[in-house]
Amino acid sequence: MDLSIVVPIYNVESYLEACLSSIEPILSNENVELILVNDGSKDGSEDICYKYIDKTTNNKQQTTNNKHRTPNIKYIYQDNQGLSEARNTGIKNSNGKYIVFIDSDDFINCQVLLDFLSKDDIDMPDVVFLNAVKYDKGSVSYFGEDYQPEKILNQSKVEVLKGLCRFRKFPGSAWNKIIKRELIIKEKLFFEKGIYSEDIEWSMRLFNAATTFSYLDGCYYYYRQGRKDSITGTVSEKSIKSLLYILEKNAEMEFNRDISSYLYSFLSYEYLVLLFIMTSKNIECDADIKRRAYHLRFMLLKSNKLIYKMIFPIITLLGVDITGRILKAIRGNI
Repeated sequence: MDLSIVVPIYNVESYLEACLSSIEPILSNENVELILVNDGSKDGSEDICYKYIDKTTNNKQQTTNNKHRTPNIKYIYQDNQGLSEARNTGIKNSNGKYIVFIDSDDFINCQVLLDFLSKDDIDMPDVVFLNAVKYDKGSVSYFGEDYQPEKILNQSKVEVLKGLCRFRKFPGSAWNKIIKRELIIKEKLFFEKGIYSEDIEWSMRLFNAATTFSYLDGCYYYYRQGRKDSITGTVSEKSIKSLLYILEKNAEMEFNRDISSYLYSFLSYEYLVLLFIMTSKNIECDADIKRRAYHLRFMLLKSNKLIYKMIFPIITLLGVDITGRILKAIRGNI
């Protein structure tokens, strides 16, 4: 088994069929397995999964020796434990050399994964970066990640991370990467339970642990916008506390000296996001949260980006509230 596709599912009946249909063409490949983890859905998601499995199983693929086989699909139901545990269940039940995560309200261009499977086994990097776009009612838009192959292919870890720091946003999503399963198991790269922004926490550990990287061209991932019930699209007290916790946790990490400034650049980006969302109208941050956020400003000085370092004295002088409002006013220019 070369590739395990892990799809966590929770109350996504309006989008699940499109997600699964986008994966279906690759299931004729005998080296691919699909792992559907239903995290206690209360809507019609389970029925959609059963119908999809029946349809895909009945639509047998004929091989050159006239034998038939059914696609390798695993369906797992568990009581609701959250996105992190659903992904972790998928990892523990996977058999592929590589794992890719797909959120069940999004969809993919599976040709990119087929291109990956056609590559020589000699080149087996820890992480393969993939392109993503925002998808909103039929239109697509730029995602803020502009991978340049020459800055990733055949480059050292230091050069790769240096190149990623050019991005306008931190490439911290789990679903735009193919990851070697052996690395995940060896480094215990499971997702932390009970927090929002779990991808950021996980990606920081991934970047610290991985040593080799690659890239696949082509538009692969379609990240759906406009979901009213989406956690990522809603600012809450838990989302602020989760991001604050992730930043504090990483602030205490001992990063290798040659990559430290790049990882702190990623953290600095998320730190500015924290200040930005703390100014949301429906949120009233208490004094403790503001104090902890103010303390973390030191991360900006450890970044390799001058613009982040320039924000440090502004926070020191004006505090997190006013700085957050300034960031909101100039959003998109940092």
